Amino acid sequence: MYEAPRRFGCRGFLIICNQCYRIRIQWHNILKIVVNLVNQLLLTKNYVMNTTAKLIAALSLMAIVLWPASIKAQFEQKLTINAGVAYLIPNTNTDDIFFDHGLGLDGGLQFNTSRRFSLFGSARFYYMFNNEDNSYYDNLSFGGGAKLNILPGKHINPYLYGEANINFIWIEDFVLIPTDASLSYYDEDFGTSVGFNGGLGFDFNIGQNFDLFLQGGPYYTVWDGFTNIYMLAGLRINLIKSKSI
Repeated sequence: MYEAPRRFGCRGFLIICNQCYRIRIQWHNILKIVVNLVNQLLLTKNYVMNTTAKLIAALSLMAIVLWPASIKAQFEQKLTINAGVAYLIPNTNTDDIFFDHGLGLDGGLQFNTSRRFSLFGSARFYYMFNNEDNSYYDNLSFGGGAKLNILPGKHINPYLYGEANINFIWIEDFVLIPTDASLSYYDEDFGTSVGFNGGLGFDFNIGQNFDLFLQGGPYYTVWDGFTNIYMLAGLRINLIKSKSI
């Protein structure tokens, strides 16, 4: 009597996937299961594996082999993009240089090592200016730091942050000659400086992959001795979601 060949269909595929999901053992045990499944398929009497069956089997075996690596990546990585606009309250600590206020753009990447602790890198450009005499202060900065969440996982999460950075500063200051205004001039200066900033912030969760944030604190540059208040508001976008954090 003719016996129809057994086909390896969706049911077999689901069985293998279910076994893979339930297995939480080491690599050598997973490979042993793979070998046993292949042997059972090849030794089945009158088994004919067509093109579709081969594809399903290949995908099944790939899922088994790659499953531990994907689980590891899922539970250990979370990458976030930060972007925002800044407002500065100048405090130049000198009597001869004065700026009214400042504006800037700020962005960077954040890697969350756990629910409570994150490392980040940032890049920013900000400028301060004087509306009366058109003096200005430009700063292009690159830095890295750490963020400590106080209430991780809450809709409103306060946090502390700190950063060390390198700053490329350009100043054009108007020098007024009181005795003869016609002799007044603009004094330009350029410098590279180590800097530090940090303070307190708040994350506002608005969805699974999005947060709004508001933070602020002192921003100090060594080269000119300026200490300004740097406030930043923006958006965080979570690119890789991690279940472990």
